[in-house]
Amino acid sequence: MCRPHKYRIRAEAPHYFEEKIVSSAEIKTDIAAPNPVLQIVQRVGMVWFAVVALYIIAGLIEPNMMSVRQISNVLQVAAFLGAVAIGQTIVLLVGGIDLSVASMVTLVNIVSTSVMNGEPANVVPAVLICLVLAAMIGAVNGFLVAILRITPLIVTLGMNFILFGAALVYTNGAPRGSAADTFTPFGQEHIFGNIPVSTLVWLALALLVAFITRRTVYGRRLYAVGANPRAARLMGVNVEGITISAYVLCSLMAAAGGLLITAYIGLPSLGIGDQFLLTSVAAAVVSGTSLTGGRGSVIAAIGGAIFITEMNSVTNILRVSNGVQFILQGVIIALSVLAYRIVDAGTGRK
Repeated sequence: MCRPHKYRIRAEAPHYFEEKIVSSAEIKTDIAAPNPVLQIVQRVGMVWFAVVALYIIAGLIEPNMMSVRQISNVLQVAAFLGAVAIGQTIVLLVGGIDLSVASMVTLVNIVSTSVMNGEPANVVPAVLICLVLAAMIGAVNGFLVAILRITPLIVTLGMNFILFGAALVYTNGAPRGSAADTFTPFGQEHIFGNIPVSTLVWLALALLVAFITRRTVYGRRLYAVGANPRAARLMGVNVEGITISAYVLCSLMAAAGGLLITAYIGLPSLGIGDQFLLTSVAAAVVSGTSLTGGRGSVIAAIGGAIFITEMNSVTNILRVSNGVQFILQGVIIALSVLAYRIVDAGTGRK
């Protein structure tokens, strides 16, 4: 009684698996093959193609832009923005944003020059005070965002006003002091002829942070929190702690940028950090960092900082007004987001 039933199952089994195999093949043929050109762009980083293209255009407009000296100048100035962009990238990775970096740079410039007051012996205390101050401010930002659940945009924009107000109160509207002679070489000097010291400091910071974000458990948790905080929490990740640490690192990188630009100009200047409010976000987004979190690269942010600095240099040569520069930066942010979506669609990445 049971044998016919067994033979029937065995007879039907090949037919069943044949249908499954055919179905899988049909599904595979429906999937479009990734565009190889877009795959190369994605692997190398679209921002580096943009940097090269902009240099070619700049060289056609003004041949001096291609000189070694001019490239060195661009790298020297890009270091200030690049340090701030490193921190902005870290915060964006966890799905946040930090608009307090502008006043953080200004406050560090004011405090460091007033503490140094031109004395070499005061360099180390000035740097330590600025870094501790930055870490405290970053912790406050992170606490308000992660623990009190206040929108990052509101928290950091409010902190930006608070820090600028603190700088005004601290200086009484008339900043005093100067950077020590032993400190200014970090922003002004070159080695081996045309390699800016500030660029080397920036690259060292970038490589250190890139190693942390790509090769450590902490770095993987940064990406996990930004990609899906609920899933990260279920995996045992301390989402609040990671978020707070990201804001602390962002403030520390902004302080580093403030110290580098202080070494470059040598004097205090109210509002010196205003230029980094939009450009730090632009440099991160141009490099492929997602505004929604979970995606980005510190190494690519190097290219983003160079691109934005290079673009500003070209517009200055063309005598474009500051207003037009801000418009261009806003347009670049929008176009960058669109371009990366197109590349992702062409490579099959979601």
